[in-house]
Amino acid sequence: MTYRALFVLVVSIFAVAALPEASRAQGPDPARIAAAKQMMVVAGAASQFDQVMPLIAEQMSQSFAKVAPDKANEIADVFRQLVPRFIDRKGVLLDQIAALYAAELTLDELKGIIAFYKSPIGAKFAAVQPGIMRQSMTLGQRWGQQIGTELAEEARKELKKRGIDL
Repeated sequence: MTYRALFVLVVSIFAVAALPEASRAQGPDPARIAAAKQMMVVAGAASQFDQVMPLIAEQMSQSFAKVAPDKANEIADVFRQLVPRFIDRKGVLLDQIAALYAAELTLDELKGIIAFYKSPIGAKFAAVQPGIMRQSMTLGQRWGQQIGTELAEEARKELKKRGIDL
């Protein structure tokens, strides 16, 4: 799984259904934006970005190291040094995502979601979500590799029947 796919997976956990176009045209008020930010914090979304950035950096580091394997340690050091700087920039993205939530959810709905995440069940859900997501990504990678291999094999068989030998 690429770092982009990993990031999309994290963000997609927090996706919501779109409301009619007329609702979005009005724009969210500051109270809704503040509630959306609070919701993201209590839901664990903000801390998940802290966990994703090192994974993205690790994947990029490995890609760079394939080009210069003799410099793998130095490459890894550079990425480790850069991670905190990029984690600090998550606020820009969180503000943008909060605006999306605020545009799609009412203040009462946001407060309800916040109340859920502050409840014992919501807190547990937020706590187990990162681990489940990591395990899901591993399962997804394995599944994708298996399906990709099978697809390639089947395609080669079909192409061979048509006189195309790959």
